[in-house]
Amino acid sequence: MSNNDFYIGWMPKAPGSFARHTKKVIIALLILAVTVGVLLATAQKKFSTGQFEFGRLTNITGVYFKEPVPAIKVMSGKDLLGRASYITIPLIGYGKFGAGGIILDLEKEKHLDLVKKEITLKGTLLYNDGKLLMQIDAADDPLVSVNKAAGENILPLQKELGEQTILGEIVDPKCFFGVMKPGEGKPHKDCAIRCISGGIPPVLKVINNEGEANYYLLMGAQGEKMNQAVKEFVAAPVAVKAKVVKYDDWVILYVTDKKSISPVSARQLIKPGSQTIGCIAPCLK
Repeated sequence: MSNNDFYIGWMPKAPGSFARHTKKVIIALLILAVTVGVLLATAQKKFSTGQFEFGRLTNITGVYFKEPVPAIKVMSGKDLLGRASYITIPLIGYGKFGAGGIILDLEKEKHLDLVKKEITLKGTLLYNDGKLLMQIDAADDPLVSVNKAAGENILPLQKELGEQTILGEIVDPKCFFGVMKPGEGKPHKDCAIRCISGGIPPVLKVINNEGEANYYLLMGAQGEKMNQAVKEFVAAPVAVKAKVVKYDDWVILYVTDKKSISPVSARQLIKPGSQTIGCIAPCLK
């Protein structure tokens, strides 16, 4: 290096070779910073596509069922054979509470048993990933009308799928399906625990090898609530051993007790060749 290439900070002007080298370093650092920023942005988990129709009330007419969770079964159209097709809309309460207490108060007020009755409810819809739920609030006077009792053909179609062990994450469906973003994982853990503690039925979210999500309601072995038992397992990978029963368009996991739920590592979630994450028994179709 010649004397002309040597540069000391107090000199009025840097040598040309030094300036050119500095420019190259600055440009390289700028490119690196932009590249790292883009990679970090694209690597972030995408926001949920869930929607919550806040401030908008919708009337839904269908048949009310109390079990396995409070829900209204609604005719959605007809299949290719002309047979009626239905969707099941689980009901949740305002805030961090289930809908059971609101329905019970309505039954006492109207001196009616709403189970298996065709009713019209007014509430707020939330939906995501093919699932639809309705929030009802006592302040909205949600029971619009009570019609005839439903026929036997409207009763939920049940299909037993045997005992299985399935891996996934326990979420609270109200936040996950539309109210909060994110509505799952550790950032949402405290909120999910409060929602489930308040009576909102817990749901096991499962992702298969194709990246498709499946959602299973968690119940006790005899259909009792599992809300308190699952609190410590929320927002973390778990294995759930349960009797699996399909009710129309929802699947219920009947869990014997708390011991049937166990933490697993995130690495265990993906099991090559299975239809459902970590499906140890024959997988759900």
